[in-house]
Parts: sequence; structure tokens; C-alpha cells
Amino acid sequence: MKKADSLLSSRRAAWRVDARFEPYPRACQRKSWEQLPDTVRDLWIQEGEGELHKAWPMLTAALYMDYSRNGVRDAYQDPTFMRRQRLVKLVMAECMEYEGRFLDEIVNGIWAICEESTWCWPAHLNNMDTLKLDPLPDVDQPIIDLGAGETAALLVWTYYLLRDELEKEYPRVTLRLNRELRVRILEPYDQESRFWWMSFDPDELINNWNPWCNSNALAVLLIAEQDEERKERVMEKLLRSLDRFISAYEEDGGCDEGPAYWGHATGALFNALVSLSEACPAYRECFDNQKIRNMARYIMNMYIGEGQFINFADSAAKLKVKASLIYAFGKALKDDELLQFGRVMYARQGGYEHWRDEEFLYHFQLILGELFHTSELWEESSDTAAGLVAKHTPDMQSAVHRQNHTGPSSLLELSQDVWMSSIEVMVAREASDGRGLCLAAKGGHNDESHNHNDIGSFIVYLHQKPVLIDVGVGVYTSKTFSSERYTIWTMQSAYHQTPTVHGRTQEGGKAYRASEVQYEANGGLSCLTLELSKAYPQEAGIKQWQRRIALSRAAKGSQHLKSEVVISDNVLLDGSTDEVELHWMSAIEPVVEDSQWQVMVDDNEGIQAVLEFDPELWTLVVETINLTDPKLTAVWGDAIYRTTMRTSMPITSGAWQFKLREKRTTSSITALA
Repeated sequence: MKKADSLLSSRRAAWRVDARFEPYPRACQRKSWEQLPDTVRDLWIQEGEGELHKAWPMLTAALYMDYSRNGVRDAYQDPTFMRRQRLVKLVMAECMEYEGRFLDEIVNGIWAICEESTWCWPAHLNNMDTLKLDPLPDVDQPIIDLGAGETAALLVWTYYLLRDELEKEYPRVTLRLNRELRVRILEPYDQESRFWWMSFDPDELINNWNPWCNSNALAVLLIAEQDEERKERVMEKLLRSLDRFISAYEEDGGCDEGPAYWGHATGALFNALVSLSEACPAYRECFDNQKIRNMARYIMNMYIGEGQFINFADSAAKLKVKASLIYAFGKALKDDELLQFGRVMYARQGGYEHWRDEEFLYHFQLILGELFHTSELWEESSDTAAGLVAKHTPDMQSAVHRQNHTGPSSLLELSQDVWMSSIEVMVAREASDGRGLCLAAKGGHNDESHNHNDIGSFIVYLHQKPVLIDVGVGVYTSKTFSSERYTIWTMQSAYHQTPTVHGRTQEGGKAYRASEVQYEANGGLSCLTLELSKAYPQEAGIKQWQRRIALSRAAKGSQHLKSEVVISDNVLLDGSTDEVELHWMSAIEPVVEDSQWQVMVDDNEGIQAVLEFDPELWTLVVETINLTDPKLTAVWGDAIYRTTMRTSMPITSGAWQFKLREKRTTSSITALA
């Protein structure tokens, strides 16, 4: 194994099989729990009270088979998640109150989950089980997938927190719980290497599944495993597997899965590093590793502002991130910028009240870490939290700007230039405080994890408002991760800022990629140049399509020059054709006037984004795309817009340029004066 692959395995000798693992106080250690603020305790007790005396959702075979029959995940997954969310609330309520009032219902939840024939989500059944294809699981062949890992972690942390109480009052239940953890997680992990996410096959995809499954299996190993020999074997195997994930990243820390998966990829790795560090101090040295630092900073590098992220791959443009984990990561790394980013996002997402949001109700380790390791986050007064949010909103920034004309004093200083060569993604900001233009562009190839066919595409925001967008991804179905993936319109290059020639769009596969990629940044100019021809099939007839995507920053203090995004294409085709199209995706309905394509990004301020084009060369058609998918409407509302530019005359070769800049209406200029 090469040196880069052994960050974790090389420290295994320092770990002892009998090492104590008590990272958080158990429920019976009352002093720690009783010192928590009443507001925190009351929140969880109220949540637990709301779950008392409810019926536990039924999980039937027919619900499980709904995925194989109809391609719909939610019929089975929704009641599955409801069970687990209920158990989290009940356990936390009992830990806070500690009067036994919630114990019977907790045991009902444990019993119900232990009775489930599988913890594997239906969508993963036949991806993981290579023995046969069937719509129902084989109980004699336990599968460790994301669902099994999440469930096992939930049960083992429940056992950790309430071990004394459960063993005293319900000894058979604790025996059953530990039996299921052994049979469904520890034994398969020890005996099997067929799970692709373990990453022992050098040709197998390595993605978020690896640390997501491994971090949960690690919690089970450290808390519940009693067989010391198996504990040694599984630990050795698990560390090798996690090392494979780390080695899949380059030094720059770029994540090709996009920011939505950062929490399950690098975020899950952080959970594993925390657990390892609690069991063996030698693992704290991992937080000195530069690659780990860069992997952590990826999520901050992709931030635009106002809860929005650069959303290449299967990511939404608006995300709720694990803010307390980001903060804790920054703390462990001694990275003040990342720590501050976590603090701002934590306040923005509601502070400690965010636990009422069901999106965060799966992770005991995250909850406990926030309670006992990063309590300073929620100990800040509500006024301070409100101030953190207010100072980081465009409205407040605009008010400050109007007062002093020198720009806002932002709490976040984001890098103006980011280049991740490993995934060929560039981010360029006009200003570090988020004002002005923000440009992101990508090269790469069309077989990345959670790939969209989008080589040469780019995203533009102005004052944290979307101008040119990546639509993102809809609700996952059976098509999403199948051979039919690119029949989904959001995955196709015709719905990104990319060309279509002869009706041909980009194709999926690693062979379809950017070439001749060059990046430069010199303060005033940030630029990505790449050749797109290899992203298309031969039938497109593209001999050359060199694209240059740049942010040109106006000099400070300039009264007349404006910063601008400049898109330049230099094209050579194998024959004359008028079937050359460019696409521009926007969240705001554009207006086309003469040689300008315009979107109004701020009515109150009269701020427009204006893209200039040659009307003699291009004919424009604006199409409204009505949205019904709930994941898309949650971000963009009921509609988005695709502008298609088509050449007005046959061409064999050509060179053109588009400039996009800010424009203020006369009324807004008067108001500022």
C-alpha cells in the first residue's frame, strides 16, 4: 500500500482493543445532563412528549416491493425514517428528564426496529446483494448499506446512552439489540468483502458510501463488540477501507459528488476521526494532515451566500448543512475561517432549534457532539445568533453599503479564487464578502460520482442572487442510478450552459471529458480554458470547441469599469450547419432586448444582470419549464427558464464572446445618490 493510503492504518498499533470509549456522558451521569440549559432540555422533552402513545408505523412487504414495482423510494422509506426519528426524540427526552416516563416507548421502538427483516433500503437491495435479484431481502444474507449503517448507529448509541436502564428493566431487549448488531453489522463486516463501498476492488467506484457506512460501523464496533479477536480484525479492515476513501481524494480536497454529499462524505469521515481520537489519542494527529484540512474546507469554498451553494452534481443550490459538524471540524483543525463558517451557518439555520427539523434527526453522534463538545455554539445568546444572521444578509449588506459606500463588513471572508484541479472546478468571486459576481465553472469527465453531463458548464450569481444556474436534481427514483439516468432532463447537457450541435448533446462515460484544461488567476482575472469536443459523440461533428470562462474584476475605485463574466468560444466543425445551439438556464425570467439578455435580480435596488450577444449571429427562444418535482420547487419555485441561442446562418467555424455584467436602472442610481 502506498504511503498516501495509510493515514489511518499506520496508527493502528497505537490502538488497544480494550481502549475505553466514553466520548459523551451516559444518561445515568446526571450532572452533565442537568447542567444543560432549560431551553435545551425543554426542547427535547417536548419533542419526546409529542411521540408518546403514538402507533409505530407499519412496514409491510408490499411497501418494500413498491420500489421494484414502481421505482418509488418513499413508500417504504418514509415510515422507516419516521420510526427512527421517533426513537431519537424519545431517547433524548428520557436523557433530559430521566424519570423513566419514555422507557416503555423507547423499548417499543427498539423492538420494532429489531423485528424488521432488513435495515437495507429497497433502492439498495439489488445493488448490494450480488447473489440474486429479488424485490424482498434474504434474512440469511444481511446487507450493510446506508440504511443498515444508519439504523445500527441509532441503536448502538441508544444502548450507549441508556445501557444501565435498559439492562436493569428490559434485559431481554438489550440482548436482542446486541444480537441484531452482531448479526447484521459485525459478522458481515468481518466475514464479507463483497460490499462494493469497502473499496477493496481497485476498479470500483469510491464515494460517500465508504465513510458513511464505515463511520456507523465504527460506532457499533467501539460500543457493542465483545469479541476481542473480531474487534481487532474488523478494526484493521475498517481502517484500510477508510484509507481507500482518503486516497481517492487529491491534495486539494475536491469532492466530485457536490456539496450536498459533503456531509455524508468528508463529514462522515470526520465522525470516524472523532471516534478514533476518543478511543486512541494518536488519531488526533490526523487533523494536522493538509489533505484532511482541504477536504473539510471544500464545503466553505462552494458557498455563495444566503444558504446557497455551487451545486454541480446531484446537489441542490439551497442546502441545510451540518453546521455544528463544520464548526467542530474547524475547531479540531484549528481553522478559524472554517470554524466561523460553521458558526454563521449554525445561526442561520436556527441555532439549537434546528433539531426540530427532521433533516437532522438521524445522527446521535452529531446531537451529542453539539451538546457536550461544541456547546459554545448554542450558549451564545439569541441576540448574538440573530445578529450573526442579520449581518450576513444582502439586505443588511446593502444598507451598510448605502451608508458608507465602502462595502459591507462581512462576518465571512471567502476565498476570491479557488481551483480544484482534481475535479477541474473553478470558483471566482468578485469580492470575498459575497457581493458582486460569483462564477463557478467545471471541466472533468462524465462518469463522476453523481455525474451530470455538464462539461464546460458554469454558474453565475450576482449579489448572491441566481443569474445562470445549475438546476440540480429531482427526487430520486429507480431511474436515477440506472442505465436510464441520462433520460432525466436535469442530467442532460442541453439543460446546462453547454452547446448542442446537430441535435447532439454530451454523452455519459469517462471517455467524454474536457481536455487541454488550463486555469489561471492573477487577482484581476480568474480564467478556465478547456476543450469540449471530446465530451460529444462523433455525430456532433465537433472538431474543436475551445471555451474560455473568465471573471474579470474591475480595478478598485474605478468609476466607469465594471466587473464582468466573459464567455468566449472558438469553434471548428466538420461541415457547414445552422444546427448550433447554446443554452442558458435561469431561475428568473429573462427579457431580450436588441443585443441584450437581461434578468432583474433585485427589483428594490433596480439591479439587473445583462448578457450581451450578437443579434446578427444568434436567434433567441425563451422557454418556460414548469416544475412539479418537490426537490426542484423547494429551490426554484414553480418554474425556471431555458434560453436557447441558435445560429442565424450556417457556420463551419466561428469565434464569439458573451459578456455578463451588472447594470443598475436610473431610479436606483438616483436613490443611491
